[in-house]
Amino acid sequence: MKKKDRMAFMVHRTKTAVAISSFLFLLSSLIADLNMGGVYSASGYSVTKMALGSLGIGLGFGLPCIIYTNEKLSRSVQISLHMTTGCTIMLAIAFLAGWIPTDKGLLPSLLAVLSMLLTAFIVAVLTYRRQKKLAERINRELEQRRS
Repeated sequence: MKKKDRMAFMVHRTKTAVAISSFLFLLSSLIADLNMGGVYSASGYSVTKMALGSLGIGLGFGLPCIIYTNEKLSRSVQISLHMTTGCTIMLAIAFLAGWIPTDKGLLPSLLAVLSMLLTAFIVAVLTYRRQKKLAERINRELEQRRS
């Protein structure tokens, strides 16, 4: 793959990852506001910090997708490297942003971490299934053109 194509691939995937991360941030903010009866409030740039954290998580999952352009690595190694990098960045940002309630004890902290990892896994599976269906459709169309 040419360098220009690799960069285009990475930019496209990063924009998608940032969009998904931003959507999940917005959704979680809406759910928190609804759970608090419409009195959700934040101060001291906390919403800004959370929005920047969301952007960082999107970049943390988007930029490492460049690994998929390396044809020397197997698909499972590519996925493992991508998800490990993304999840590590996500958990570091979550800790710094205060999304992991370490002051409430071990169980709430573990539940927060597990919910984040589960969300990342669900998004990865849905993305994989979408890409697989797209590839199958393209292959079918190519077969039809050959016939």
